Amino acid sequence: MAPPAGQIRPGRYLAFFVAIVAVLYALVFFTGDGKAKPKLGIDLQGGTRVALTARTTSGDPSKESLNLAREIIETRVNGTGVSGAEVVLDGNNIVITVPGENGERAKDLGQTAQLRFRPVLQAIPAGPLQQEQTTPPTSGAPTSGAPTSGAAPTSAPPSAGAPTSSAAPQGRPAPAKAAQPTSQPPAPTTSAAPPSGTEQPPAQLPTTEACTNYSKLLADPKAEKGAVITAAKTCRQDPKIAPSKGADGAEVPADQSVQLAALSTLSCGPGNKDPLVGNDDPTQPVATCDQDGNEKFILGPSFLEGKEISNATAQVDQGGVGYVVSLSFTGTGADIWSKYTAAHVKERAAFVLDTAVVSAPTIQGVINGDTQITGGEGGFKSSEANKLASVLKFGSLPLSFDASEAETVSPTLGLSSMKAGLLAGGIGLLLVFVYSLFYYRLLGVLMILSLALSGLIVFAVLVLLGRWVGFTLDLAGIAGFIVAIGITADSFVIFFERLKDEIREGRSFRSAVPKAWVRARRTILSADAVQFLAAAVLYVLAVGQVKGFAFTLGMSTVLDLVVVFLVTHPLVAMASKSKLLSNSKLSGLGAVQRPVARKAAPVAGAAAAKEV
Repeated sequence: MAPPAGQIRPGRYLAFFVAIVAVLYALVFFTGDGKAKPKLGIDLQGGTRVALTARTTSGDPSKESLNLAREIIETRVNGTGVSGAEVVLDGNNIVITVPGENGERAKDLGQTAQLRFRPVLQAIPAGPLQQEQTTPPTSGAPTSGAPTSGAAPTSAPPSAGAPTSSAAPQGRPAPAKAAQPTSQPPAPTTSAAPPSGTEQPPAQLPTTEACTNYSKLLADPKAEKGAVITAAKTCRQDPKIAPSKGADGAEVPADQSVQLAALSTLSCGPGNKDPLVGNDDPTQPVATCDQDGNEKFILGPSFLEGKEISNATAQVDQGGVGYVVSLSFTGTGADIWSKYTAAHVKERAAFVLDTAVVSAPTIQGVINGDTQITGGEGGFKSSEANKLASVLKFGSLPLSFDASEAETVSPTLGLSSMKAGLLAGGIGLLLVFVYSLFYYRLLGVLMILSLALSGLIVFAVLVLLGRWVGFTLDLAGIAGFIVAIGITADSFVIFFERLKDEIREGRSFRSAVPKAWVRARRTILSADAVQFLAAAVLYVLAVGQVKGFAFTLGMSTVLDLVVVFLVTHPLVAMASKSKLLSNSKLSGLGAVQRPVARKAAPVAGAAAAKEV
């Protein structure tokens, strides 16, 4: 038979709570890394946080575009080599969090990258420019000479589209849709040696006023970023570095001096930040490097945008060794690519991401469908092919972003913040403990024990949330927990004050507990429901760190109900059944019970006299 309303079996409730705690801590110690340590935010452990806000010309960006941008930026963050970095979507914002001291590069990861296809007008090895390369490159027409070895000089000018080595990546039709046989002759090789009979030029490299100014600004650490970008465009995107047509329609060759001046300003290799990243003009030629820093290029205006790539995958080369990268284009992109490859067989086309050349394969034939990029002799390695496929497929951000927030916190400051937060929480708990002991005595002890058990279960949940969903505890979250201390204590106060009301009505401690619980339970549920609803609304509407405050406040409210129902009420019920613990001097209910006893004494005396 079920017990009367308010009557419970305390042992069962406490056993159920112990089982919950046991399961939680089993998951803490036997899953993941097994460390009982919550994941801390950058304001507690130090690091960098950057919030990027999507910039659109009309309306809000689509969810698909935001998710794609988040995936691309996450790939870039992981590419920085730091561990523990996070990229999360927060409304129309993308928040990048990099813990530790390696997060400075995160501030540049949200720049709008554009993947473009540009013709290769000239390619030379990176490093000091050699004056032997004074023969003007052709305007893009394929060479008619027979292929030569990489070491021998040629008697004809080097082709503008020729690769610099026989191992250059090759572009060919995919086997399923090949328009021509893929067995093409080796691509011609340009040579650094001067053509025979050519007079050796002076040792001084040619320069221009624009490139001289650009070089000075690059060397000046105090130079304004806008001035550097403007100078870079003027020097490295000078129209004279590419062939053009004059007013009469006649061919105007590239100015070799302007080309060399632009190339001389390039410092290739990892770690060299290009000021033109995100700022280059696709309608103008550009002087740039490849991503590995091995080659310098003069590239023509963009003829195809990366958004026209529909898919890119890394595959084993069925017709050779190593791996290849297969590209699929959209309908418009396939048409443009087919026409371009038909007009530029045996020339190189550069795939350019953030102004850096990702790959510059030689076009082996007319390509009317899917395209394969090979790695030259030996093909690509698996890691190289997968990286290139990822860049080609996800290289361009579909949206432009503004850095709406950028914050860097040193580890020392983070440690100080954590100590301050823990100190504030400790002071809050101490005040609650002192108040509860002074006002409630034994009931105050039960309140303290309930708060301690609440902290135990909150800690385990924090560790597991950080491990499973990446939740990080920051200062705002600690503030939410400190506020929740008052909310949890308020639930106990409601129960205890209702208990006093029942005793004032003449009930004993033992009989008052079930009655008080039935009435207090409704109030506790209503108050916590309102509190949780407020936290949920705040979480949905807030951005940034305020979300952490709302989340911890809502989570603490839910756990408050668990503790009140499974711990506090059973403990009070057990105390009411104990002769020692129900003593009015210990329970803290003596001030309420004494007036009731005095009122009951005359009534009892009158009843006895009447009986006599």
